[in-house]
Amino acid sequence: MSMRLCSVQLFVCLGLAASVVPAAEGVKVRVEIDDGATHEGGLIDIGATALQMVDAQGGVRPISLERVRAVGRIDALDAARGRVGLTLADGTALTGDEFSWSGDIAVLENSMGRIELPLGRVHAVEWRPEGQAAAASWLAAVPEGTTSDLVVIRKPEGFEFVECAISAIGPDTVTVVLDEETIPVKRAKVAGLRWLRSDAAPVGRTVVDVVGGSLRADAVAWTAAGLVLDGDAAERRMLLPAGSLLRIDYAAGRTTLLSAVAPERLEVEPFFGALARIEGLAAAFAPRPVAADARHAKPGLLMRPRTVAVWRIPPGSRRFRTAVARDAGAGPALVTVTMDDRPVLEQVVSGEEPVPLVLDVSGGRRLGITVDFGAAGAMAGAVRFEEPAIEQ
Repeated sequence: MSMRLCSVQLFVCLGLAASVVPAAEGVKVRVEIDDGATHEGGLIDIGATALQMVDAQGGVRPISLERVRAVGRIDALDAARGRVGLTLADGTALTGDEFSWSGDIAVLENSMGRIELPLGRVHAVEWRPEGQAAAASWLAAVPEGTTSDLVVIRKPEGFEFVECAISAIGPDTVTVVLDEETIPVKRAKVAGLRWLRSDAAPVGRTVVDVVGGSLRADAVAWTAAGLVLDGDAAERRMLLPAGSLLRIDYAAGRTTLLSAVAPERLEVEPFFGALARIEGLAAAFAPRPVAADARHAKPGLLMRPRTVAVWRIPPGSRRFRTAVARDAGAGPALVTVTMDDRPVLEQVVSGEEPVPLVLDVSGGRRLGITVDFGAAGAMAGAVRFEEPAIEQ
């Protein structure tokens, strides 16, 4: 085991809680917390339960991670444009300049330095031709039903996929085992490698953007010495340079977007009453996700009168957050929000500017939203819920 790995493991075991260390030079961050406020300053460290930063007055500000929605680097960094692309088993990706592995540890070198991760987290590696930044087309052309690792050979007419066992990568060769024979293949001929991963990869709750790509992890630790992801599990641990950190999105793993989850119960009664029994008509009025556009900066969920939708609240949830607005050209509508069938909000929605809505749902089991006809009568229009989310 390398001295670097030993020191980082010791650092993780101690829980990052020893003494305050100076902020890494140039790592200035903006921290978004759950009440909408932001704090800016130099990042000192991120531990298991809190982060510490130097505020504008030079004081140390600790912030509980339970309240942190995101940590983002303020200064811009150039994106890494290496000729090696790495696809991980959970679908995330990194780019760099050189790739190698020894034992169970894979190493990717990029403009920020050395990234170490377990080989078991690597799904594919591609060597791109000089000047080609986009992913090689073979990633989308892998034959279905392959039952082993693949070496992808670059041919003038395309790619050749060879089923084998990948055993080593050297400076000039990739060594594979085919029909019990060990064969070295010139690296210059290899477009890429794909490992067979039989088990579904665990997907981390937190999204971590770094120079060269994006990763997902369940635990994030940072000091000036380095960025450590999933440091409590050797089979998942990833080590990155401290300066490579761009953004940590804690809210991603704590958020259930209602626009992406089917309601547990849904009742749709359009204005045309009995005609709703005609197949397809009621479905056209059902809630539907809508994308951001020129009028709306964020995606959302569109609901028309009269609709009743009920979602299950995930355990440990704390709040329901959205912004509510009348859809363009529509009339006023009445919105009622319930928790466990008990009304907690009733509001007439008549404006096209989104109005923030935050409700405490701790201890609740089901969240209901009813969009009903307002004073405008039968033609009352749709209501747009901007990024409606239940947050843990």
